[in-house]
This record gives sequence, structure tokens and C-alpha cells, in this order.
Amino acid sequence: MISKKIRTVLTILCICLLQIGVVNAQDKKIEKANETYNKFAFIEAAKLYKNLVDKGNTSLEVYTKLGNSYYFNGQYPEAAEAYSKVFNSGQSVDSEFYFRYAQALNNTKKYDEASAVIKKYYAVTGKKDLSANWKEQKLLSDIQKESGRYSFKPVSINTPVSDFGTAFDGKDKVIFASARDTGVIIKRKHSWNEKSFMKLYSAKLTTDGGLEDATLIKGDVNTKYHQSSAAVTKDGKYMYFTRNNIKDGKLGADKNGTTFLKIYVAENVKGEWKNIKELPYPINSDGFSSAHPAISPDESQLYFASDRNNSFGNSDLYVVSLKKGVLVNNDVTKLSDEINTPGRETYPYVDNNGILYFASDGHPGLGGLDVFAAMKDNEGKYHVVNVGDGVNTASDDFAYVINTENKKGYFSSNRDGNDDIYSFTENSPVIFDFDYRSIVFGTITENGKPIANYNVQLFNSNNENVGTTKTDEAGNYKIAVDPYINYRVLYTKLSYADKTVNTELLKPLEKKEISFEIVRELEVVVDGEKVKIQDGDDLTDKLKLSPIYFDLNGYKIRQSSKKELDKVVALLKDRPNLSLKVNSYTDSRGRDEFNMKLSENRAKATVEYIVNSGIAQERVSGEGFGETHLLNHCSNGVTCSEKEHEQNRRSEFIINFSK
Repeated sequence: MISKKIRTVLTILCICLLQIGVVNAQDKKIEKANETYNKFAFIEAAKLYKNLVDKGNTSLEVYTKLGNSYYFNGQYPEAAEAYSKVFNSGQSVDSEFYFRYAQALNNTKKYDEASAVIKKYYAVTGKKDLSANWKEQKLLSDIQKESGRYSFKPVSINTPVSDFGTAFDGKDKVIFASARDTGVIIKRKHSWNEKSFMKLYSAKLTTDGGLEDATLIKGDVNTKYHQSSAAVTKDGKYMYFTRNNIKDGKLGADKNGTTFLKIYVAENVKGEWKNIKELPYPINSDGFSSAHPAISPDESQLYFASDRNNSFGNSDLYVVSLKKGVLVNNDVTKLSDEINTPGRETYPYVDNNGILYFASDGHPGLGGLDVFAAMKDNEGKYHVVNVGDGVNTASDDFAYVINTENKKGYFSSNRDGNDDIYSFTENSPVIFDFDYRSIVFGTITENGKPIANYNVQLFNSNNENVGTTKTDEAGNYKIAVDPYINYRVLYTKLSYADKTVNTELLKPLEKKEISFEIVRELEVVVDGEKVKIQDGDDLTDKLKLSPIYFDLNGYKIRQSSKKELDKVVALLKDRPNLSLKVNSYTDSRGRDEFNMKLSENRAKATVEYIVNSGIAQERVSGEGFGETHLLNHCSNGVTCSEKEHEQNRRSEFIINFSK
């Protein structure tokens, strides 16, 4: 018989072996869960980690990865519950954990709890504490300030499958991505392992902001793989777009089977997108994704999103400079921390005023991806605001674009369960806590002395008056203008000549001085000196114009003479009360009736040039006198030198004041 002592030892040994077996089984389950997790298969990973928790595994690693699996799959309530176990454990965790936990709470509308957690994140990282912005009262108040600014209209091109990501293609079309050929229903992915096989389509804009007549874009852009999110240059010649990493016609992938996204550029050749080129490193790489290109209003920069240096597909916004709107430099720069967070920043777009719009789940919002607007202040620091309820919901809202001329635009959202395109009209501008507009300023003087109450009027490209001011007692004026728009500034005052200046394209907050000496309506400056003019004067003498030459026996104005006529045009533009009569003469050579007709045609051609330069038809008339008003003795049959004949071959510009 086995002694009692031996039985005890064997019992203990069996228990130990059993425990070792349990531990080994647990280790294998953790190993399998981790392997699935590292392949971004978060739905399956969540099931495996949840099973481990249910079996009693309450380790920090399991709860953290369980929370992450829910978080990266957009299951925020479940993520928040798992994260709470880690947060309340009192153990040290990575700073990004606090940020994700705060996001999960925010997306479940537990705003004040989110504020408390994000405060911990700022404390751990040493970053500026912005936790007050996450509190319910402050967050909803800030969003409310921007809300109610839009009216919305359904877009008829949406299908039961995914349609999203509009880009303006000229003034009458957009390009967008759709799965209508493949029938794929896309949910907003938290990983960039994109294999959704979208294609790019074109649609026409309707007058009320709708979209119609969706057709596949022509050319070589669309493949059997994935294309989306385009950006087209203003001249319509080039298009940047997102596509799967394709090698030798096949879908590229790394050793883990991850397919990355890259940015390509295509050229418009007779209406078809050809000559596809992948943008070089450091924009693209085989080790990370870059996508969603956007072009700055002056076409000097390309913005894009990339998950480089991030885990699990979290993306940041970057910018790189362009040459001539298409050649890409290598100066890739990550945007500042006011824009980028440990969450996802994606789908950038810059409007014609220089406002940067982007989607993010890292800034406090209504849930999922919200659309934000950002602008730099005088110190180069971005100010970021949520564009408000209506555009933003508890779902993913993204890919915002707007035409600043007519205030109409589009964004995408999965608020109805699937990605769709929505049309909007912006009824009032986004509200920043500072004025980002450009400034035109200057001083108006006469003979060095300031002129007060001089009218300064601002006109846009549609010749609409969009701003008015006056000079003060010191002759100074200042007027704010929207950035990146070429305005016409008109300076007027009774008894003085008008003056018109184009502002050219100014950057946000840029200041441009336009100061000058003004002249009286009955004065002109010639060779730096003021010259008096009066009714009946010939501008040929007053402006010291060179002769207006035409082709021999013809009436086409020579290029060399257009410069002289432009001086006449400039004077007329600055003096709206002045009208002009063009008299044309020939010398005596040739038949009398031929010279009469020739002079009439030359007078007519001169008038047409002046009118086509922007002077009202009713202000300019012309008459031909042939050889009837010779200035010397060189009549028919009289021998004269070429110089003597030239005196008679002339144009007169006789001025008349209507007041």
C-alpha cells in the first residue's frame, strides 16, 4: 500500500500539473488573440479577448487589447467598459490609452467623464490642458455657436452601396468614389488595410447644388482595385487621387498581408485621365499609407492624411509643397498638435479662403468622425472649431468641400447606415475667435498732404460691391478682404480722378499697402509732371503719344501702337465723366475716296480697341476725314518728303467733359 505521505505528494503533483496545463492553455489562447489583434482583425480579436475575460483573465494586457479591439471597430460603449477596468486598476499605462478612453466616453455622450480622463492624458504627456473643452456644457455650447449655419438638400446620385468623397472638377462637375459597380457596402474602417474596390465617377452640378448624371471617369485611373478621394487643379489638367498600392498590375501587400494606400497623379489628355504616376517618397512608401489629397487655393501645397508613425491606422495630416501646381517636393511636414491628435485626422480640404477643413475623432465632438475647421492666427497657431450640428452627428461625418463663391458644397456621412453624399448651402460663415481676413491699407495724399473722406470700394470678380470705407483725417484707410481672392479696389472722390488697383491673391492675415498720390480730374501726370487738361484738348499732345500706326493701306492696329492706346484707356477709366472722339486722317497719296474709307475704318478700329478694353461704347465715337484736313502743303500732286507726309497721317483723341 501507498503510504499517506506518498499519496499527499502525488495529489500535489497532479494539481501542479493540472495548473501548468491550464496556464499553457491560457497562454495559447492569449497568443492566438494577440496574433489576430496584430493582423487588425479586431472583430475576431474582441471575441477572443472577451472569452479570456469570461474565463477569469483580468490582466491589464487583456483588458487593454479588448478595449482597443472594440475601439478600433467603432464599438465605443463596449470599449469604454473595458477601458474602465484598466483606468480603475491604478496601474501605469501608455498615454494613448487615456486618449482612447476619453474618445470612447465622448462618443457615448459621457462628456464630463471624458473630460476627467483626458485631463489625465494632458497630465501624463505634459501637453497644454484642454480638458475643459471636453466638458458637456462647454463642448455643446461651442458646437451650438456653429450650428444652424447650413441648409441641406438630398443628392440623387446616392446608391444602396457606398458613395462618398466629392472633389470639385471645374465649376460644373464633381468627382466622387462609389462601389456601385461592385456592390460593396463600406463601413468606416479604423484600419487602412483597404480592400473595398471603389471606383471614381464624375457627376454634374445642378443649379440648386444637387448632383446628377453619374458616370465612370474616362481614362486609366480606375482599376479592378481601390480608387477614391480626388483633388483636381483649377485648370483641370491634373488630378491627385488615392489608390491601392499596385505592383506590376497586382495588389501590393507587406509580409503581414497589409495593403497600403498611396497617392497618385493623373493628367487630363483630351478629356481622359492618363499618364498615371505614383508620388515619390516621402509622400508614399511601401511601409505606410498616404491618402485623401487636397490642394491649397494658390496651388503651392498639397495636404494629405497618412498613418506613418502611428499604430492601428490612426492617421495625421501632413503637407508638402508643390511647384507649378503639380511637381511635388520632398519637404513633407506634419501639421501641428492643434490639428493632429492621437486619434484619426483625415480627409483634409482647403477652401478658397484658406480655411482647412478635416475630419477627426480625436477632437471633442458629437461622436465618430466630426468635421472641423481650422485657421492660423498671427503667431502661426491653428484655431480649431467644430463646424456644428447638421453636418456633424453621432455617426462618421467626413470629406467636406465647399465652393466659397456660391457657398454650396458636399460632405459624406454614414448617418443612415451607409456612406452617402449630402449637399449643403452655407448660410453664414464659420466663426473663429479671431479675424483671419487679409488687410488692404494705405494713405492717399495730394502734393504730400493727406486727403480725407476719399471713398474706397471693394469689388469681387462678379463686379459686386463687397466692402466700402473712407480715408480718415490723416488720409489713412483700412479694409478687410477674404484671402486668396483677387479684388478690385476703386478709389473715388468728387473733382478727383478715379483710381483702380487689383489686390492680387493675399494669404490669410497678410497685409498689403496701397498708398499713392492722387490727381485732380482735370490733371494728368506725364513724365512725372502734372499737366492740366480741358474740354477739347487732344490727348495726342497732352499725353505725348507716339503716332498710332496701322499696316500699309490697312486698318489693323499694330502691336507697337497698342501701348499708346492703353494710355488713353487708362485715362478714360480713371475719369468716368470724360468722353472721347477719335479723328483719323491720311496723307494725300492715293485716291481721295480710298483715303476717306481707309480713315473711317482706322477710326472704327481704334474705337473698337478702346471699347474692348473696358470703356463704355457711349463714351467713345470716331470719324474718318481722309486727306481733307492736311496740316501742310502736301496736297495731291505736290512733291513732299516722307516726314512731311507723316505730319498729315495722324490720329486725334479729342476729350469732352459731360458735366
